[in-house]
Amino acid sequence: MSKFFYETQKASQTAQKRLASQDLDIEEILENVKQGPPGSPGSAGIQLQKYRKVELGNDSAAPLILEQDDSARAALEAYRGLRTRLMRIQAESGLRSIAISSSIPGEGKTLTVTNLGLCYSQLPGQRVLVIDADLRTSGLTRLLGCAATTGLAQVLTGELPPNEVILATNHDNFFVLPAGSVSTSSTEHLTGPNWQKLLGWCSQNFNVIFVDTPPILPLPDFELISPACDGIILVVRAHYGQRELIQKSARTLDPKKLLGIVLNAADYRGKGYYGYGYGQR
Repeated sequence: MSKFFYETQKASQTAQKRLASQDLDIEEILENVKQGPPGSPGSAGIQLQKYRKVELGNDSAAPLILEQDDSARAALEAYRGLRTRLMRIQAESGLRSIAISSSIPGEGKTLTVTNLGLCYSQLPGQRVLVIDADLRTSGLTRLLGCAATTGLAQVLTGELPPNEVILATNHDNFFVLPAGSVSTSSTEHLTGPNWQKLLGWCSQNFNVIFVDTPPILPLPDFELISPACDGIILVVRAHYGQRELIQKSARTLDPKKLLGIVLNAADYRGKGYYGYGYGQR
């Protein structure tokens, strides 16, 4: 497995150089991200206040990192570290939309999307949108307890505009686009031009967009979703997936877009990490 991570790291030299640079002061990073590229979010805050609101954290089965006690402190710090690295890349490149996926189900991509988004939303001026693009399972929608019958599916079919289906939450600056109800094949929803148009609209209204995609294998959905995103993060659960499947997944990714790998549920007890942690390359 260590050889795989080394080889994957070499394949993404652009992202590796970004992550290897010296840490920037968080205030400097924030300032650079706020400036952003032309067309970055400006007066959109007034519009965002009109969104319908959903309460998160009511389901005890949803381990939202900001709702946990001190036992999850190590995981929270790991998310914050990942946030800092991504913000450094944002400051340098201006990317906004990041697809987060895994080789197979059960590796923790949906929880990573949620908790990383929550960590981002704790910073001033960071409007965050998480999108449930897994139209087959609606995993993010269920995790957050969003009983929404309208969402991404209705935007992709042109039935509704995004500002009518995006939900505000009880966490400031944290917004959710549920999957919505799907009446036809998810592949058909994703093949049209509306997905790319949606991400363009979102990039003008949010500082960062995290997209929870279906697993890379064996379905074609990820390959339809990722080209429109600025970057990709691969989530790998420790002692879970097979090396061959991870290697096969990595070969399908655009190396110029691969920002890194999150090693989920690694046992760091020997380092005082309470047996729950994340590794970023």
